[in-house]
Amino acid sequence: MMRMAIEGIVMFPRLTLAPPSQGALRVDPADELLTPAQVSTWAKLTLKALANARCRGTGPAFVKLGDGPSAPVRYRRSDVEAWITEGRSGSAA
Repeated sequence: MMRMAIEGIVMFPRLTLAPPSQGALRVDPADELLTPAQVSTWAKLTLKALANARCRGTGPAFVKLGDGPSAPVRYRRSDVEAWITEGRSGSAA
């Protein structure tokens, strides 16, 4: 599944209401947002190699938490899993 990113729109994980006895909100584990450091460790890549893959469009789909070149980048766990499963050939968002 290919995810499209629309410039200026930040996508957040799906939140679900938990039963009152378990707290207010839960995040779907597949939508957990990972940092580049977490993804590079998991994929056994350097941060630079992951950043290069992101720029070339050959890395996992990602989201930017804000506008501008210094906005933090995050990856959904499900997108990283799919990218690794597909042999690291998926396209970036």
